[in-house]
Amino acid sequence: MCDTIWQKKDGYSIFLKNSDRAANEPNLCIFSPAGDARGEVQCTYIKIPDKNHRLAVFLVKPSWIWGAEIGINENGVSIGNEAVFTKTHAKKTESLIGMDFVRLGLERGTTAKNAAWEIINLLKEFGQGGNCGFDHEFYYDNSYLISDENEAYILETAGRDYAIKQVKKRANISNRLSLKTDFDESTIEGDFAKKFSASLYTFFSGSGKRMACAAEKLTNLEHYDLSDYFGILRQHTISQQKCFEKGSVKSVCMHAGPLLGDHTTGSMVTIVKNNFISVWTTGSSSPCLSVFKPLIFDKSGNFIAPPVFLNEEDSLNYWLKREKLNRCIYAGFVDLDTWLTETKTLESEFIKNYETLLNEETTNDEWHEFCIECSEKERKLIDKYADIIDKVHTITRPKFWAKLTKKLGKNVFKKDLNERIK
Repeated sequence: MCDTIWQKKDGYSIFLKNSDRAANEPNLCIFSPAGDARGEVQCTYIKIPDKNHRLAVFLVKPSWIWGAEIGINENGVSIGNEAVFTKTHAKKTESLIGMDFVRLGLERGTTAKNAAWEIINLLKEFGQGGNCGFDHEFYYDNSYLISDENEAYILETAGRDYAIKQVKKRANISNRLSLKTDFDESTIEGDFAKKFSASLYTFFSGSGKRMACAAEKLTNLEHYDLSDYFGILRQHTISQQKCFEKGSVKSVCMHAGPLLGDHTTGSMVTIVKNNFISVWTTGSSSPCLSVFKPLIFDKSGNFIAPPVFLNEEDSLNYWLKREKLNRCIYAGFVDLDTWLTETKTLESEFIKNYETLLNEETTNDEWHEFCIECSEKERKLIDKYADIIDKVHTITRPKFWAKLTKKLGKNVFKKDLNERIK
């Protein structure tokens, strides 16, 4: 379960997404540099021919999957995908999965429109299918929100069928087909959502409530304000503490629980204006507890800083350290109010300094120094709790989290489901 959101506001193109996946499934922040064609590219399940050139990309990706849940490329194209529940019957046939389409669209897409049609053409050629679950079998089709500095598109799919619509000013998608007859182009005539939606699964996804919450927030934003966009990804429909204990599928910031398997395991916000690309990401789960850190996109890869890495093992270690702290917070080992005050103070400082630099003639070296400084300050805050983090495996409450934590970090790169759940 996920939510993907876009708005054009005060000259900024703002794209935001939570990646909601299995609670023990690391979402890694990775930079993949531009390069020449690889001949064939091994996606999650199948190999496909590569293109002549691939663009540089920042990705938030599940550890065992080739593709990504969220990303942005050197041209400022951002893409996020959503699981949608449809009546199609080919989902168990291994092919490209939604996350593969996201990465391929980013590596190939020079504009939002171009990326959308890259995905459509790949869908026509290869179809979609294969298990997308980390710790259980989970099959679905996909929808996408695709933006660049100037425009955005919603692309919804069911098997090899699709509908696409250009959106103006703002848009958000979730775990449901939303395009009815209001599309620009489709493989079918009539109501796309009505024809393909599996209504029962769609209802129990909680996506209707989440979509309404996000849409209301977007509509009510008077001006561009980074903290407000972070706040959208932190929304809960019940109290934060109850979310930790019971979970809530209707919250944009999703928490797993005894009856709910999905959990927000990664978050990203991208901002594009005047060809300048900045990215804010947590590198961790639970955006309500995490600090968004800034990164400035440079296609050379010379200016990356944690939480984005070139190496997946390094990204995993970063994610696991923060995940262990989050679980100590769920268990009450850390005072929640104190932690939230510390993180809010730090993040507010980052935003203030970022906005100051935007109004100055800031060099790439100065931007990189700023991003490293923010990363280091967040690391020092995490390290204050090192003794508590070391006690994560003594957690006995909530029982749901105690059980999960025993398997945290194990077999996370294994491609085969049976190997991951050992």
